[in-house]
Amino acid sequence: MKPWKKLKWRSLLCSYKLLVRSKENYQLRTTSERSERTMDSILNTILKDTYTLSSLKHRLNILKSHLLKAFFGTQQNQDFEAKDSAWLNSLPPTFYQNFNKDNIYDLFSQVEKQKESLKNLTIYLTFEPDDFTVTQIGAYARRSFGDYLLLDIKYDPNLIAGAAVVWKGIYKDYSLRAQLAEKQSEILQSFKKFLR
Repeated sequence: MKPWKKLKWRSLLCSYKLLVRSKENYQLRTTSERSERTMDSILNTILKDTYTLSSLKHRLNILKSHLLKAFFGTQQNQDFEAKDSAWLNSLPPTFYQNFNKDNIYDLFSQVEKQKESLKNLTIYLTFEPDDFTVTQIGAYARRSFGDYLLLDIKYDPNLIAGAAVVWKGIYKDYSLRAQLAEKQSEILQSFKKFLR
């Protein structure tokens, strides 16, 4: 074979290899982007009306149990509460199309990883809030701090008429207890004057 023909074939072979590699990289990139979009879609759908960390964990467990039964027919007792069944039924059919037998475990492990990266706002309240109150607080917090926010609501009976919050490790007490503690010396002096 003539030397110039060898160079031509080598050049063609190298071009072909580069084309194959770029196609593989493109497929990996598009698969990764598609997976990321799928994860965002799943998380957005779940977080649409899930405001607390505890309800997210609960709903993920319910969803996983429901999907495992649908795909593998597990014989676990699945008597969901009425509100859990209503939530499962409220999910759009396109949401369920993201899952199949081959990807269910992988998607749930990715959701668990994503759950760890969500921002948490810890709120200490003087009462146990009902679902309506949690929804109101959660909607306000998401408008203020961003969509991917979860509330971690805790009960603190020592607070007086108000709340305390922890955001990014900083504790702020907005209750009457904090204001009384701040003005304690003034209040005591007023009482002393009154008692004289």
